[in-house]
Amino acid sequence: MNMRLSIVLLGLVLCHGSLAQTIPNPPPAGPSQIAKFFPAAAVTTGGSQNLNSLVTGYITPIAEDFGALSSNGWFNTGNPHKKLGFDLSVSLNAASANSSDKYFSVPALQGVTYNGTLPTSSGGGKASTAYGPEGEYPTFNFNASGGPNGTPVPIPFYGPDGGNISKDIPVGNVAVPTINGGVGLLWNTDLRFKFTPTVTISKTQLSGWGVGFMHDIKQHFKGLKMAPISLSLLLAYSQLTATTDLSGIYYNSPARNSFSGQQGIGDTKSYTAQIVFSKSIPVVTFYAAVGYSSSTTNYAIKGTYYVDAAYTVFSLPGVPLLAPVTLNNPYSKDFTTGGMRLTGGLRFKFGPVFLNGDYSYYNSTGLFNMGFGFTVR
Repeated sequence: MNMRLSIVLLGLVLCHGSLAQTIPNPPPAGPSQIAKFFPAAAVTTGGSQNLNSLVTGYITPIAEDFGALSSNGWFNTGNPHKKLGFDLSVSLNAASANSSDKYFSVPALQGVTYNGTLPTSSGGGKASTAYGPEGEYPTFNFNASGGPNGTPVPIPFYGPDGGNISKDIPVGNVAVPTINGGVGLLWNTDLRFKFTPTVTISKTQLSGWGVGFMHDIKQHFKGLKMAPISLSLLLAYSQLTATTDLSGIYYNSPARNSFSGQQGIGDTKSYTAQIVFSKSIPVVTFYAAVGYSSSTTNYAIKGTYYVDAAYTVFSLPGVPLLAPVTLNNPYSKDFTTGGMRLTGGLRFKFGPVFLNGDYSYYNSTGLFNMGFGFTVR
């Protein structure tokens, strides 16, 4: 998994490198440069609003997709196990971004002017999100006094470009690996679980878990008991957490001797309720589901950041700001999604081993699930 894929998989990673160093090449593209927005907070009034608006616009598609993915991939059949039967699999859940998610409208900023993008312009006062095109940089002027006879001198800085993520993940733009399983209990009911083991990729630690129940509801309807289909109700809860080391951009004091406590923490909680239908013939199982999901993803930037320079594409360590600003825990926002979820998929079973894949449509987003595992009835 390359660096760009890992960064976008986890979303919301800030830049590498140090203001104390002179780096001869321009910084890498994409979401790893989101800290370039921080100078927008260095104004007399409205700095916090500037920062919130820019960061929110840039990361919203990833935050919402992360929430959608946390409630994906719970099943590959509507038929619960017999008592103590079980299954275990490894799957990859991926989301495909819409073209409308590649840009966000830059709102009016205080003390900062948005000048469009370079080298090409997105037009209409828009800038790239993390899903936007690589190499397209939003440009700003930080208006500060300091020229001859006190005339204003606009200090330019560039925000982060997009990651052009689709070229790295053909099937989707954000992907989450998951271990899935279930065990049969009493009354034709499965205890379902999912687990994303703690992994660290490109300064970000990702972990997650979920638990749910799938109950055969066909048994409660006389007219359906003998029907050659499976019909179950799934109720589930899941959680995903991404903790990113944000050190290496802005020191946490003018002394420039520490990056301690600088983290980005994304915490997603999701609920889902679905009616799951399946029909099996030799080797192949067709399954589908309809229901409702909701999720809340809180993303917070923790720590202290002494912002004393602004970046352009080719100037590092940066253009000094005339009025540096210290940011303490500068960002926290909840991203909430909810709506109907439709799923359709296939499972191919060869003895105890199976392969499955499905597609879900949720809040105008396409979600893919691909798995491999084994099952014992």
